[in-house]
Amino acid sequence: MESLAQTILVLLEHMQNVTYLHVASLALWVFEHLITLDKEVTYIWGSSHWSVVKVLYVFVRYSTYVDATLNIVVQCFPSLSSKTCKSIYYAIIWFLVTGMTAAEIILTLRVWAVWQKTKIITIVLTLYFIGTLVPVWVNDGILGRSLTFNLQDLLHVGGCLATSGRIALEASTWGLLLAYDTIMMLLMLPPAYDAFRRGGKSTMASTVIRDGIIYYIYLFVVSLVNMVVLLKLSPDYFSLLAILGRVIHSALSCRVVLNIREQGWANHRLHSTTITGV
Repeated sequence: MESLAQTILVLLEHMQNVTYLHVASLALWVFEHLITLDKEVTYIWGSSHWSVVKVLYVFVRYSTYVDATLNIVVQCFPSLSSKTCKSIYYAIIWFLVTGMTAAEIILTLRVWAVWQKTKIITIVLTLYFIGTLVPVWVNDGILGRSLTFNLQDLLHVGGCLATSGRIALEASTWGLLLAYDTIMMLLMLPPAYDAFRRGGKSTMASTVIRDGIIYYIYLFVVSLVNMVVLLKLSPDYFSLLAILGRVIHSALSCRVVLNIREQGWANHRLHSTTITGV
C-alpha cells in the first residue's frame, strides 16, 4: 500500500512537471509572437490578398495557442474520468499533428521555391512529404487510441494522468520528422552555398542561410530531444516536450514566411525580383 502511494505521488509530480513545461512553452510562444508582431502586421495583415502561404501562416500562428492552452486547461479540470481524458487527449493529439503538418508544409514550400519549382523537385518533395507525414498521422492515431488513464477513476484528482500507451510510436513520429527536416536541410545546402558565393554577406544570402540551414538545425535538436525523452522516461511524460516542439516548429515556419516577405518587400522597393515564390 505504501508503495502504491509513493507511485501515485511520483505520477502526480510528473503531471505537475508536464504542466509547468507547457505553461513555459506557451509563454515562449506569446513572447515570440510579440517580438514578430510588427512584421506580421506589415507583411501579413498589410495585404488584402490571401494566398495558400498566408492561410497556412495564420493557421499555424493561431492554432498553436489552441494546442498550448488546451493542454494547460485540461490539467485544471477537477475529477475527469478516464474516458473523458482519453477523448480529450485524442483530440489534442490531432490538433498537434495538424499544426505540425501545416508548419512542415511551409518549410517544404521554402525548399520548393529556392529550387525554382522545377518538375523533378516538385515530384520528389511531394512523394517524400506524403511518405513521411502519412506514417506520422497513422502513428499519432494509434497512440491516441492506446493511451490509458487507469488511475483517474480511482484518484479523482484534477487533470489527466496517462499511465500507459504505445509511446514508442510517438518516438518514431519525432524520428520521422527528424529525418524529414534533415533531408530538407541537405536540399537547402546547394542554394545556400550558391547564395553565399554570389551574395557574400548580403541580406538575401543571410536569409537563405539562416532559414535554410540554421533553422533546420534547431528542428533537428528539438526532434532528437523529444525522441530521447519518449524512449527514456516513463509513459506519463509522453507529452512533456510536445508543446515545446510544436512552438519551435511554428515559430520557425512563421519566421520563414515573414523573412521572405520582408525580403520580397525590400526587393520590390528596389525594383528587383531576386526572391520569388513565397
